[in-house]
Amino acid sequence: MYLFIYKAELLEQHLKLKQKINQLADQCVKCGMCLPTCPTYKVSKNESESPRGRIALMQGIVNGDLPLNSKVTKHLDHCVSCLSCENICPSTVQYETLIDSIREYTAINTNNKKTGKIISLLLAPLVKNTLFGVMRLYQGSGLQFLFRSSGILKPLGLKEKDKLLPKLSSRLKLKPLYKTQQQSALGTVALFTGCMGDIFEQNTIQASITVLNALGFNVAIPKQVCCGALHQHSGYPTQAESFATVNRRSLLSADKYVAILFTASGCGTQLKSSLKQASIPVHSIMQFVSLYIHKNTLTLKPVQQHVAIHQPCSLKNSLHEEQAVIEILSAIPQLRITELQAECCGAAGKNMLTQPQLAAQIRQPIIEQIDKFSPNLLVSSNIGCALHLKSAISDNIPLIHPVELLAKSFE
Repeated sequence: MYLFIYKAELLEQHLKLKQKINQLADQCVKCGMCLPTCPTYKVSKNESESPRGRIALMQGIVNGDLPLNSKVTKHLDHCVSCLSCENICPSTVQYETLIDSIREYTAINTNNKKTGKIISLLLAPLVKNTLFGVMRLYQGSGLQFLFRSSGILKPLGLKEKDKLLPKLSSRLKLKPLYKTQQQSALGTVALFTGCMGDIFEQNTIQASITVLNALGFNVAIPKQVCCGALHQHSGYPTQAESFATVNRRSLLSADKYVAILFTASGCGTQLKSSLKQASIPVHSIMQFVSLYIHKNTLTLKPVQQHVAIHQPCSLKNSLHEEQAVIEILSAIPQLRITELQAECCGAAGKNMLTQPQLAAQIRQPIIEQIDKFSPNLLVSSNIGCALHLKSAISDNIPLIHPVELLAKSFE
């Protein structure tokens, strides 16, 4: 009986996704304006690696004209979801909804629930703490140096993945509230640190608190879980929504926050979507600071450096908040700025792990610009992009979040 109900629910979900994908895909007139904006098409010149090509594949799959196999789905898996195509599309095709829906359709029809469960498991506190301990042991014991120098990582297929691992220190222990030293606070903001912020973005979180306190805001760190972006874009929206429910309950439980802020633009895109019905504004840290920094009497101290700015796709194409980074950093005296003009870096959340060769190809134009301009500092507003870029540039070029650079000017 339960099996019958389960199969009926699965069939209903299948039919709803088929109808949804066909309806949205029919908006695409196959004009080709998206092709020059697509990172995967630019490196492959393969129509199946373009947005309109992928839309044709989607329709072929759901209508039974194409088999649901790896030969077909690999082109969908390669998509980095940068949404450059969606921004340029004259027919306003909802490409993000399409690519997420076909991935959900694929997960259902291949009965593949393992990936969503594995992602959830890796984000569980006990497993995450264990992995953090293992990674610290790997670095601190000298094993990483030994493996790198021996060359054994390459034949094992781990060389590129090892490069992505940042230097880990002790876990950041965050307090529930950080009060401003200003005589009268402008209010309290909630800072969303995500599931990995206390490991990979420690300096960014501390800099955010420093800047916000200096501007006159108290900073709350509410209880929170993963934003759910990895699940959403891997075809597991139910798991993503379960995370969103927990975060909504925590962030919106009381009408006490002036705003909800995030540091990683990839997480922020998902967070903003899950909180879209909320009356509290949701912003990137730099966007929020740009609204208040000119109202403050703080004097920014000079920073004598040449900085190259990488603008993540999520910040440009989803949030449309990239100008705040330029505006704020331009206000720092003696700071020389170069804005990198290349498009997507290729990281795409998990793609830098699952599609390392393709991710490196997409990243290459940015690396070439960095080599050309020779900055002594690189900034990026998304942790995934930062890890991916850092693995390919000189160790002599620090890569930090722009709020960290702003905090230096506050010191």
